[in-house]
Amino acid sequence: MKTILLFCVLLSQYAFAQNINDSINKDEVRKILYYLSDDEMKGRVNFSPEQDTVATYLSNHFSDYGLKPFSGYDSFYHNFRVWGIKDGDSSAELKNVIGMLPGNKYPDEAVIFSAHYDHVKGKEIHNGANDNASGTAAVLMLAKYFAMRKDNERTIVFCLFAGEELGLLGSKLFAKTILPETIKAMINIEMIGVTNRTGKNAFFLTGDTYSNMKKILAKNLEGTEVKLKKEGADPRFLFMRSDNYPFAKLGVPAHTIMCSDDNDPCYHKPCDDVERIDTENMTRIIQAIAIASHSLISGLDTPKRIRL
Repeated sequence: MKTILLFCVLLSQYAFAQNINDSINKDEVRKILYYLSDDEMKGRVNFSPEQDTVATYLSNHFSDYGLKPFSGYDSFYHNFRVWGIKDGDSSAELKNVIGMLPGNKYPDEAVIFSAHYDHVKGKEIHNGANDNASGTAAVLMLAKYFAMRKDNERTIVFCLFAGEELGLLGSKLFAKTILPETIKAMINIEMIGVTNRTGKNAFFLTGDTYSNMKKILAKNLEGTEVKLKKEGADPRFLFMRSDNYPFAKLGVPAHTIMCSDDNDPCYHKPCDDVERIDTENMTRIIQAIAIASHSLISGLDTPKRIRL
């Protein structure tokens, strides 16, 4: 009997791994990265027509994956107006792109995966391949993966935010629309295409001492080749500078997964191009995020709420 049970467990793990390799693969990761980081997108700068083009691209992917609009919305777009930012206009519009997979067993409990898809403007084009086309591609791949599995017990919300580079504008707005107690965990993804902070086959979690999410993710990664490193000191305040923070302020266990930081020599510079992205390692990181978050999605684990 023990032999049979062990065989079933190994078979299940093999099928799980195959499913990940089929739906989160290097070729598709590279294809998305090249599109988002192409010179024609001009860095996906806020208020630009190119950013609207990218928003359409992201929305089409959500639709192709079979995601649904967030509750109360009739599309994947969450438009919002920004006052006093764009030169020459008293206000201008940006849009978050948000989709969801309703939970099978706990539809009123949600896990968020997020990234920002905007980047900074400069005299030259800043393509922002690492910051943050890498995180945007990760969210798309995770959306495809979980949509294919169709076994999420909790609702999963996939958020791609605009206005992050202007002060977390998109995430601040969306955080005001949710009931914090219904969000059981939030995993934001930033700058996973370069590994100056962690080296290969590893990532870290910002603000990892504010909840026990690191312990949960690390437990789920046991036996894989990817490791979750301790963040250590945070002199650059990374925890407070990304889209996890508006949710953390509401008590949500919300952290950002990163492989690099602004010590990367191409951070916010024109040299942040797709050619320097390690897509093979990045693909392993995305697969690891899917594995690490499995018990959050199933409802087996719930991180402790944050007290800032």
